[in-house]
Amino acid sequence: MSNDFSIDLSLVPTNILKGAVETLTNDMYSTKTKAVETLSAAIRMGKITLHEVQSAMPSQPVTGTRVINVTPDHHTTAASGVADRALQTALDASTAVNRLTERANDAASHVSLITKILESDIRSVRDQVGRITDMIPSDLIADAVASKVAAAFAPFEAAVKAASAEAVVGSMVSVSKIGTLPASQVFGIRVDDAMGREMMVDIYNDASAPAIDPHWVWTEPILKHLLLSQTTGENLWFGGDKGTGKSESVKNFASKTGRGFCRINFQKYTTNEDYIGALGLENGSSVFKEGDFLRAFSTPATLILLDEPTNADPAVLASLNGFLEKNSTVSYGGAVRKRAPNVLVFAADNTLTNGDETGRYAGTRAMNSALADRFARLVLFKHMDIETEIKAVVLHTGCKPELAEHVLKAVNACRAKVASGDIVDAPSIRQVMAFIRSVGVLGVDEAWAASIGHRQPSESATAIAGIKAAYINTAIIMALIGETK
Repeated sequence: MSNDFSIDLSLVPTNILKGAVETLTNDMYSTKTKAVETLSAAIRMGKITLHEVQSAMPSQPVTGTRVINVTPDHHTTAASGVADRALQTALDASTAVNRLTERANDAASHVSLITKILESDIRSVRDQVGRITDMIPSDLIADAVASKVAAAFAPFEAAVKAASAEAVVGSMVSVSKIGTLPASQVFGIRVDDAMGREMMVDIYNDASAPAIDPHWVWTEPILKHLLLSQTTGENLWFGGDKGTGKSESVKNFASKTGRGFCRINFQKYTTNEDYIGALGLENGSSVFKEGDFLRAFSTPATLILLDEPTNADPAVLASLNGFLEKNSTVSYGGAVRKRAPNVLVFAADNTLTNGDETGRYAGTRAMNSALADRFARLVLFKHMDIETEIKAVVLHTGCKPELAEHVLKAVNACRAKVASGDIVDAPSIRQVMAFIRSVGVLGVDEAWAASIGHRQPSESATAIAGIKAAYINTAIIMALIGETK
């Protein structure tokens, strides 16, 4: 509590303050501000108390002296009366002006005091906030701010997506690079080049960027390829088993770096018109309507993902050859199409362009060599080590690490059987998460069958059942589920 009595004194009526100054301090009253300062100082020194000031007798205002000229003459008497009344009116007006002036001074004084107190409080809060933020890592503050912004933007984003207007909204906003940060600040892990220098990440401001998955687990080898292509502009082909994170790596890279993201799924009957564009009618006229690929291709900093391209006819994919050149300019659909700045193209497939030699991915085909050559590097995705997979499962399901480890040991045994040919296809990490999310409701046997067992072909059923019997302990799993709840 402050020992400054200025605020309390400023609330005391002026005539009482004036009386207190004259009777308690033997000082002359000049202004209310001066009186407050004088009385406050006297109270602090113990000469008087606040109660004495508040109880002081009010000072009597001086209204002037009335002069009466006693003259028997009638006219003189009348004139004297008029003058007397005029004098009295002037004195009353003077008193009113003095009172108004005092009130104005009182208000100014009060505002001044409140302003000083507010300024002091603001400085105090600023200092406290500064001390708190100094103790919090800048990346945590940035993530918290980004999370709040994303939450506030979510309703608008949902409305735009519901109206399928992402491209329209994106075209209204200029996408540009807004900064460059060390990889560790953006992804939470350090990524160094071969010379030991930390790699940097370009950040963009595309409002249509995907939402950030806070539970995605990054690995240094994959990030290194992504960051290299960011610098070189080269296309990448991601190949490997299902569930190894090929497609999601591209999507999450877009979300973390503020880039637009366009995913094009290919299947046996995909045509050029499906993804590049085709002629159509508009207001009775034939016009070329751009497909998703061309719209993304002309939007700066967009990441384009060609998902499972080996499912499509290689002849259909041949149209991509010109577009996949660096800084390409292609005449298509009656117009010249130029690759927008910093657009990157990725392919995600279960093969590495040469077709499926295992027989596990029916319908895939070897890619035309000319198309495959447009991809600078073929990156093999493998299942993560068990420690990293445990972390990913825990983050996405909220289960205990011991439960994730228990199930993943069984899955790793299945993967070993794939290598020996006893199992056609091992469960993916997505299936592991589905099992853990459902086991508390369905029980171990039904959850395993629905999430993992029923997906296997008959030739794998016996081996899968054997691994379940050897590795999956119902009592342990249900106990760990109970602890999680």
